[in-house]
Amino acid sequence: MKYPHVAARVFNTPLLIHPGKLDAIIAGLGPRLIGGQETDLATIAAALASRVTVNAENSPEMFSTRQGERAAQGYVITDGVAVISVGGALVHRSRYIAADSSFLLGYNQIAADIEDAMANSDAHAILLAFDSPGGEVQGAFELADRMRDMRGKKPMRAIADGLSASAAYLAASAADQIAITRTGYAGSIGVVMRHIDFSAAVAADGVKVTHIFAGSHKIDGNPFEPLPEAVRAEFQAEINGLYEMFIDAVATSRKIDPEAIRKTQAQTYRGQAAIDAGLADRLITTDQLIQEMAGLRARSYPVGQSARTSATAIQKETSMSGTENPTGQTSAPVTFTQVEIDKARAEGHQAGATAERDRISGILAHESAIAHPAMARQCIDSGLTAEQSTAILGTAPKHIQVEAIAKPGNTFAAAMASVANPDVSGIEAGAESDNPEAALAGQILSAFGIKS
Repeated sequence: MKYPHVAARVFNTPLLIHPGKLDAIIAGLGPRLIGGQETDLATIAAALASRVTVNAENSPEMFSTRQGERAAQGYVITDGVAVISVGGALVHRSRYIAADSSFLLGYNQIAADIEDAMANSDAHAILLAFDSPGGEVQGAFELADRMRDMRGKKPMRAIADGLSASAAYLAASAADQIAITRTGYAGSIGVVMRHIDFSAAVAADGVKVTHIFAGSHKIDGNPFEPLPEAVRAEFQAEINGLYEMFIDAVATSRKIDPEAIRKTQAQTYRGQAAIDAGLADRLITTDQLIQEMAGLRARSYPVGQSARTSATAIQKETSMSGTENPTGQTSAPVTFTQVEIDKARAEGHQAGATAERDRISGILAHESAIAHPAMARQCIDSGLTAEQSTAILGTAPKHIQVEAIAKPGNTFAAAMASVANPDVSGIEAGAESDNPEAALAGQILSAFGIKS
């Protein structure tokens, strides 16, 4: 075996990957591992990626024609939506394959991108675009847990644009909503392990392998002998345990009955069939979903405990998933164009201004407002309603005759002159500029069309 470190990642280890893609990987690796027909590392890399190899820039352009600015972390921001591509075979930690500079995407990189987008003020929403058959168990459940913990900070949705299977579906299920294209596939909620037996091939080459080891389980599942039944049973128990974890994780994220997931028996569904099975929420293209999520920028999404309440409200409003809609059928979320938002804002300003004018006019219309302008001004500045102000102004004494002032030809100055100054020694009347009540009274009279 020429590449034991590669074989260790594929054989005798549980994988959350679509079985057809695993077969493609084994087909590509087999001859290289056992020393048969030589294949270059580029072929192996292509087999590992199976459908698509994500390059070092983690470009989402394979999913969308919409262009945006690339963030420092590697995702693209389009109209305020951070688009994170999840493609190819997934591994615990991102790694390069030197031969052709291809890149295997790690769960650690996906988590780092999401966390960065959550903290990025330029992004108000996050979209994970999946085209992946899944991958390693290690790191897959941890990614799903971290995604669930980040729910509520910003809208976070996923789309199966091509394939979202096994570990890729596990991650997608942790988003607020799962969309799917008409030709996209989702599911494969199961666990698989492959054991390879080279014993016949080695014997045909006249080679005999002798194991020297300590510990009865040290060479369990080695590829140079048939798999013993006892070891097979232990492997099966491990697979069953991981399968239950997978079902529970998806049921928790999607808020659906675990038995409904179990009934899929790791089947993969296309388009509407995935929605009917409860594994996706709606049919849409990635471009359409980006445009829709761009419209969410006008909303406010708080951070902290209230964020989870807000996220729940958003989830119910858009009928995303779970017990609110157990069949998976959904209606499109309500969105608004910028023109509609600007129009609503202008109408709100106009309505507010009209209401404020009506309130002030109602206060100034009271007969005591002229006699007690300071009190009227206090009612206005305090934000009292016209009704509340009427009750207050009605208790004030009438020091002047409003009817006399209201008659044409009379002036406010004449009315004020008819009132004698109090005979208090040492106090002089203030000048007009120092007498705010007189000035306000003049303004009140002017508001009623009475010239002073």
